[in-house]
Amino acid sequence: MGEAYLKIDSEAGKMPISGDFSPAWYAIQTGYRCEQRVAQGLTTKGFETYLPLLREVHQWKDRQKVMDVPAFSGYLFLHYEPSLRNRVRVLETSGVVRLLGGNHTPNQVSLDEIEAVRRTVNSGVACDRCDALAPGTLVRVMRGPLAGVEGRLLRIKNRTRLVVAISVFAQAISAEVDQNDVEAVEKHSQTGYSELQ
Repeated sequence: MGEAYLKIDSEAGKMPISGDFSPAWYAIQTGYRCEQRVAQGLTTKGFETYLPLLREVHQWKDRQKVMDVPAFSGYLFLHYEPSLRNRVRVLETSGVVRLLGGNHTPNQVSLDEIEAVRRTVNSGVACDRCDALAPGTLVRVMRGPLAGVEGRLLRIKNRTRLVVAISVFAQAISAEVDQNDVEAVEKHSQTGYSELQ
């Protein structure tokens, strides 16, 4: 929890070049269909990774197969201390495109978002990938296997879905919920999502 310093010259003294190195969750963009290989490579280097997987049925002419696919195509999560040394180790991993962030600093993914994804994926409720949409009504699930999870409410073809989005990139997952099992968290955000056909 210190600051790193770069000596400019003897008169200028020291100038801070980086801030807090506390461990936190970050998002990594990977190459096309490299999520599992990157997760394995980072785990081998001693990093904690989280690659949420969704179960999908893939249909071919002659057969169908149940497959586990990444919930967020091209992304996975990493829990680490963002020191320069660790960032270099992450970026040197085969298949890593970049750490998501701006201004040469990775952006943290909140623990609440990670836990919401974890609970949703592990709930046993059927989940699908979906694009993160314009802000809608923020809701909290009150009953059932998703009780306590917060997300945005969406209606698709007469079905109510809870969208759990990751704010660092524009992807989300959704799970079907009963509209009677949710309550609005923000009273002032009543625009909601429009019904999609």
